[in-house]
Amino acid sequence: MHGLHLRRGVLLQNAIVALKLLLLLAFILLGLFHLPATETPVDAGPPTTFELGAFAVTLVWISFAYSGWNATAYIAGEVRNPERNATRSLWLGCIIVGVTYLLLNTVFVYSAPIAALAGKAEIGAIAAKALGGRSMEIFLSSIVALALFTSVSSMILIGPRVYARMATDGLFPRLFHMDTAIPLKAMALQTLLAIAVVWISDLQSLLGYVGFTLGLSGAATVTALLHQRRKFGPDQVPIPGYPLTPAFYILATLAVSAYLIARRPSEALAGLATLLVGLPLYYGFRQNPRRGS
Repeated sequence: MHGLHLRRGVLLQNAIVALKLLLLLAFILLGLFHLPATETPVDAGPPTTFELGAFAVTLVWISFAYSGWNATAYIAGEVRNPERNATRSLWLGCIIVGVTYLLLNTVFVYSAPIAALAGKAEIGAIAAKALGGRSMEIFLSSIVALALFTSVSSMILIGPRVYARMATDGLFPRLFHMDTAIPLKAMALQTLLAIAVVWISDLQSLLGYVGFTLGLSGAATVTALLHQRRKFGPDQVPIPGYPLTPAFYILATLAVSAYLIARRPSEALAGLATLLVGLPLYYGFRQNPRRGS
């Protein structure tokens, strides 16, 4: 649908996301209503000692729960009145995702004994089964499948526009430039790359690799924003909380990345290799934009 008709694809995406949010809200309300009367004992599982390295690595995976709210920036050039609508979308997306994530995990953590959840990948299914049996487990599993589908759908719609914009700017092969409202060639490229990565990697390694790469990319983006502020001044590039907010973000991201290198070096090295391969390509296109034609 995204490759055939832009408006219909957007309507389909909005409808499915709305359905997903309604189902998540329904599960949260059902879960809060069915939570055990007594607090789940925290000493029912393995030792609860805090390990900073494990926590830092976990943050890489948690970041995926929040990813997507910032995707409006990828299509700001196609948004009507972007200064108002894009900014509003970023704020609403961040708030909705954050609140939903915290409420959902509250239900997960307090629905079953910690021992039943610790070290398990499918904690949602375990929590749902503890709350309402097999039927609740199937209900939540269906929501998870729908959520994954909407994530794939949104990135098929939005991601290729980044490559197309880069191609138009001479920073990517001209073959993928956006000559119509739908970047079909860029969509095909992203689809093939995504399928290839899924086939050659397991889910946990893939999350670590992509999370590490996106984290460094985010730190680089904020660093570039600071450079723009120095170049054009605070009036043209306002940053709320400057300089504490960007400094904290960059330092925290680099610290988490360092822990991932120490604990899961193969995934981190794959991410570093991706960035190192991209740098010469970027500078090559930048020095000679006609190479993209």
